Amino acid sequence: MIIGLTGESGAGKSTVAKFLEMSGFYIIDCDGISRTLDTDKEYVAQIERAFGAEAIHFSGGRKRVNRKALGQMLFGKNAISGNVEKLNAISHPIIIAKVHAEIAHATEFGRSVIIDAPLLFESGLDKICDVTVGVIAPMAVRIARLCARDGITEDMARKRFEKQKDDAFLRANCTYIILNDEDSETLAARVLSITEKLAKGNK
Repeated sequence: MIIGLTGESGAGKSTVAKFLEMSGFYIIDCDGISRTLDTDKEYVAQIERAFGAEAIHFSGGRKRVNRKALGQMLFGKNAISGNVEKLNAISHPIIIAKVHAEIAHATEFGRSVIIDAPLLFESGLDKICDVTVGVIAPMAVRIARLCARDGITEDMARKRFEKQKDDAFLRANCTYIILNDEDSETLAARVLSITEKLAKGNK
């Protein structure tokens, strides 16, 4: 079984993924894959061509993507419309190819797979999933978490949210919704409820 896991920034998707991993699922972390691209020569070259030298810096004697500078180009005060789509056009084909390779590896050993992807629907990865799970949380909670985690302003957080699928979309398009609005024990119980349904073959 292939399960797509997505959610709004700051909703707690990574925590849900950890609970699912503890339940025996094989996790494919698309954010993790994305970070490995930061030093990939061809990807770095494409980012530099698309966004300029400002999006690149040197570390350890080689070029790598400057995530902070790129984030400003995508969501900062002077962000240009279309930059997010430009980045996705570069990164998605590479990430999707790596996801397919990991799925092949996991299913070879009979493992059920979780594709942990913030852009599950935007990338089209939802189309290869048997089930999709969306994680949502109250706006105020998400803003606080994102600002603390990434060291960004509330305005930048809100701009990121504007580029993401909202609660209404996730409720309409995901097989299951997990509301993360209480403590970790409640969240774990809600995740367990879904894994039990999946184990029974329910959708």
